[in-house]
Amino acid sequence: MSNEVEVMDAVAVQNYQAAHSVMVMEQWGNGEVYNEATWIERGRLAVRQTMEGMFELGRALIVLKEHTEHGRFMEIVKGQFGIGHNETARLMSATQRFATPQMQKAAPKLMDLGKSKLLELLVEEDVTLVGLAEGEEVNGMTFDDVDRMTVRELRVALRESRENLAAKDEVMKTKTAKIDELAEKLAKKQTVVREPKAEDVGSELAMQLTSLEVGIRSQVSRLKDLFDQLNAHSEAHGISHQAKMVGTLNQIILDCEQLRESYALPTEAPTDNVPEWLGGGETGEYQRDDPQVSGQFGIG
Repeated sequence: MSNEVEVMDAVAVQNYQAAHSVMVMEQWGNGEVYNEATWIERGRLAVRQTMEGMFELGRALIVLKEHTEHGRFMEIVKGQFGIGHNETARLMSATQRFATPQMQKAAPKLMDLGKSKLLELLVEEDVTLVGLAEGEEVNGMTFDDVDRMTVRELRVALRESRENLAAKDEVMKTKTAKIDELAEKLAKKQTVVREPKAEDVGSELAMQLTSLEVGIRSQVSRLKDLFDQLNAHSEAHGISHQAKMVGTLNQIILDCEQLRESYALPTEAPTDNVPEWLGGGETGEYQRDDPQVSGQFGIG
C-alpha cells in the first residue's frame, strides 16, 4: 500500500511540474516546449545584445559630448537617458577602449560576461583583457573563473590583485633604490683621490731625478766616443776640432752652473740634512754605502 502511495505522489509531482512548465511557457515562452540549452543560448544572445546596446549608447554619449557644452551635455544625459555622471564616464570609457582592432576581436567573448563584470574589468590593461578572452590565466583567474564569480567577488579579486602588484612594485622600488644607493657609495669610494704622503711624493721625485741623471750621464759618455772620432779625424787629416769640442763642454758646464745659481745650490752636497725617507731605518740615517743615494747627493 505504501509503495502505491509513493508512486501516486511521484506521478502527482510530475504532473504538477509539467502543468507548471506549460503555464510558464504559455506566459513567457511563446507556448514552446521548455529546453534548457535553448534558453541558455537565448539568454547569452540577450546579454550580447544588451552589451551592444551599451556600446551604442556609449557612442551616442561621445558624439553628444563633443558637440555640446558641459552643462548642456549633463542635462541631456540625466534628462533623456536617466544616468549619472559616473555611469556616463564609464560607458564612454568602455566604448573608447573597445574601439581598437585588438579589443574588437576580444569583445564578443568578453560580452558574454555581462555589462557589470565587463565594466569592472576595464581597470585592467587591454593586453590583459585580450589574454583573458583568448583563454590565458590573468592575475590567477581564467575566463571561466570570472564567469562563475559574482560581480562583487570579481571586484574584490581585482582589487586584491592590484594591491598585490602595488606591494610587489614597492618592494622592487625599495630594492632598486637600495642597490642604486650602494652602487653610488661604491663608485664614490672607488673614485676618492687620497692625498699621497709627503714621504711618498719625495721618494717618487728623487727617483725621477736619478733616472734623469742616468740618462744625461749616458749622453755625456757618448761625447767621449764622438771626441775620439774627432781626434782621429784631426790626426788623419790635420783638421782641428778642438774649438767645437771645447765649446760643447763649456756650454754644458755653463748650463749646469746656471741651474746651480737658480736654486742657490752649494758645490758640495749637505751631509746633515738627508730626508727620513732616504734613511736606513727608524734612526733616519741614510745608507752611505748605497751608490744611488751617494751619487744623487754627491757623497762619495
